Parts: sequence; C-alpha cells; structure tokens
Amino acid sequence: MAFIQRMHANVVRFSGFRNKVHELKVINMNGKTIDMNLRRQKNGDTVRYAIEGWPMFMKDNGLRLGDTLHFTFVRAGNLLILSHVDGVNAG
Repeated sequence: MAFIQRMHANVVRFSGFRNKVHELKVINMNGKTIDMNLRRQKNGDTVRYAIEGWPMFMKDNGLRLGDTLHFTFVRAGNLLILSHVDGVNAG
C-alpha cells in the first residue's frame, strides 16, 4: 500500500494554493532540497492536496509510517522544512 502525504488544510489556506499543481520544495534535516509537486485532488465536495513523491522522501530519509514529523512552512518559495522527527519507536 502506497503512502501519500496530504498537506494540512490550514497550510493550504495560509499558503494560498488554488491551482491544480504547485511546486513545493521539501528540505530534509540534512539541508537537502527535494523538488516535489503538490497536486489538487477532489474528495467528494472538498479539495485536498497530495504531495507527489512522498514515499521516496520517506524512504530516502529513513522515516517510517507512524513517525511524527515536524515541519516549518515558508510561504515565500513554498518551502517545507523538516525540523524534527519523533520516531514511532522512540521511548
């Protein structure tokens, strides 16, 4: 089963995303920038935005389902910066 990350609704509203596809730069904790797309999807009567390429980001950064990821979103430049990870097995 593929894991697709969706952008939180408050971030979507704050950022002003309105188009079908937006470029998004995701920066990992090592400072590496990965270019991804944020794609609009219909969910019944509502709209949500999925981050394409998210499974590869998770794999490349040793992240697992259940980890809690903390990000900072910088509106100028559509930057999503990973700042901290609470691992699923962290004690």
